[in-house]
Amino acid sequence: MLKGKGKFNVYGSKAIISIPSTVWKDSQYPFKRGEEVEIEIDKDELKIRKIERRKKIEGRVLLVVDDEPEVQELVKAYLSPLNIEVYSAYDGEEGVKLYKELMEKGKKPDLVVMDLNLSGSRRNEDMIKQMMGEEMDGVRTTEEIMKIDPSAKVIGFTAYADLEWAEGLKMSGAREVLGRGVGFDGFAKRVGEILV
Repeated sequence: MLKGKGKFNVYGSKAIISIPSTVWKDSQYPFKRGEEVEIEIDKDELKIRKIERRKKIEGRVLLVVDDEPEVQELVKAYLSPLNIEVYSAYDGEEGVKLYKELMEKGKKPDLVVMDLNLSGSRRNEDMIKQMMGEEMDGVRTTEEIMKIDPSAKVIGFTAYADLEWAEGLKMSGAREVLGRGVGFDGFAKRVGEILV
């Protein structure tokens, strides 16, 4: 425990502590530059605890089922700091086939990211066919993956998260559905939390 008085300033979500060097000199907390700490102030006493940095998530496998090549590339770019293997499928049939192949190779996906509209089209009539179950959408793809592997972890990442269609994705086995409004930063953060 570090005892002493110092100056404490909060700037947005960050806190900066300025403590006289005599306090630090007697401290049993020799911090290195850039380390993260948790700080508790109890009356005139400062309690500081080091926060262990999380290791990069290595050796994890992610399958992204999305018909848009641009989205596939953005997902890979935003997840690259996690050092995980990312596989891409551009429609439902390919997603189911790739999931099976990865399992057979001993690379069962730790997470599947599923879009709802897998038609390759933005035309309303094509999306309606998928919503009505006439074509293989994210809901049916999730159902097929869950038949292969009932323990599969699936999350939705789609522009249609606010529609009733997204509820179908949850009912078919997806753990949650993220709207594209969270942005790719928010998406990458959530994937990191799930895979830890």
